[in-house]
Amino acid sequence: MIKTSYLRVYQPLASFLPEEQEQWVAGSRDADAAEPTAARRWLIAAALPATGDLAAPTEGAFVREVEGDVLICPWRTRLRMLAGLLAFRNSIPEEVAEAFVPEAEARRAAHELATLGDERPEVRSHILHANWHVPLRWFAAFDDSERILTEDKDGLRVRYETELSTAKARLVRCLSVLESTWIDDSVTTAVRELLEWLDGFTSDGIMELDYGSVAAMFSHEDLLEDRSAAEVATCLDALEAGDLIRAGRSFSGLTERWTAVRSKEVVN
Repeated sequence: MIKTSYLRVYQPLASFLPEEQEQWVAGSRDADAAEPTAARRWLIAAALPATGDLAAPTEGAFVREVEGDVLICPWRTRLRMLAGLLAFRNSIPEEVAEAFVPEAEARRAAHELATLGDERPEVRSHILHANWHVPLRWFAAFDDSERILTEDKDGLRVRYETELSTAKARLVRCLSVLESTWIDDSVTTAVRELLEWLDGFTSDGIMELDYGSVAAMFSHEDLLEDRSAAEVATCLDALEAGDLIRAGRSFSGLTERWTAVRSKEVVN
């Protein structure tokens, strides 16, 4: 299976419709197992399932309780799949796109997303995912002290968690630093797009970076020593101070490690 990492936004339960609140809280018990299972079924089928209501809360959600407050991260699996399908088709040469994503399926996906945007513009994906790596820009939203290392039946797991308002502030500062340096425009654009996604959420939630199954691509020793958020922070501090040598050294170490991990995508 494809190794995947996730960036999730949790919002207060009260910010959702009453019928969504009831459905998601009631169905949260099996959330960890059900959402990946549904995604695997769609991958194996290699085709979109029957048209459904993209705004319906029946898919479930991740539910967290923080200091007595219930926070929700809706799965919206179908919504994410449709967007991902179109993004994938646009990322590969037109000559082979038809073999992977038939034009009819792409049009159907685009139509569903357009209809949702017109009828329910408030419905959006609370989850971003990345295959075979963790995007470096995600780490800019977190501090090394927010790194959480746990272990379960699948081995060591790494995640970061912070208040959404704090994450936004850090990314704003990151964007400001990048815009004043020699960094490639594509990097700056990627951070700006991440901020635009977050702007659609109220700031009284939390954001979580989960290595997910990408953690299994590291040895236990490498995972224990991984401090990517701290290294991104060091790089930004150096850029802000005009220390290009230290910034380059930090950035080179980061990209070398994550490029080695992502290279497994080619093998697969």
